[in-house]
Amino acid sequence: FPMVPRLINKLYDKIHASVAGSFLKSFMLERAKSSKLGKLKNGVVTKSSLWDKIVFKGAQALIGGRSRVMVTGTAPCSKEVLNFARVAFGVNFTESYGQTESTAAISVSVPGDFYSGSVGAPALCNIIKLVDVPEKDYYAKDGKGEICVKGSNAFIGYYKNEEKTKEAPD
Repeated sequence: FPMVPRLINKLYDKIHASVAGSFLKSFMLERAKSSKLGKLKNGVVTKSSLWDKIVFKGAQALIGGRSRVMVTGTAPCSKEVLNFARVAFGVNFTESYGQTESTAAISVSVPGDFYSGSVGAPALCNIIKLVDVPEKDYYAKDGKGEICVKGSNAFIGYYKNEEKTKEAPD
């Protein structure tokens, strides 16, 4: 189930807004979240706990209730929102980085990596290199630069447009 961060944030806001007027519902949501985050820290992702049956059932129904893996990309998403989605929906939720020119995925976090704040390791078909951009004061040694990708999924040209392809950088 692929999702953009904007949708994840909307679901997060909707779930929290639905309990905002009730002390009891807010309390239950916080207890459920806290309990399941404790399990998440031990690598346990579940949607069969008591909390799932009494608190998160509605949230899981928002996404169909049968999802097992979710992935997000296109923009950063906060760890708080991602971890809430992991416990509320009871799924492994991975982050990815990519572009249209790389057939989407350049890197993907692995299920079970819940706290790194990373978009993971390079996809198996890629080689990734961080290149200095001196005119912007970006240097790879400082963790800043242009991300360059080489691989079988990377851009090789424009469809039926040789002229445009020749203009593209190597």
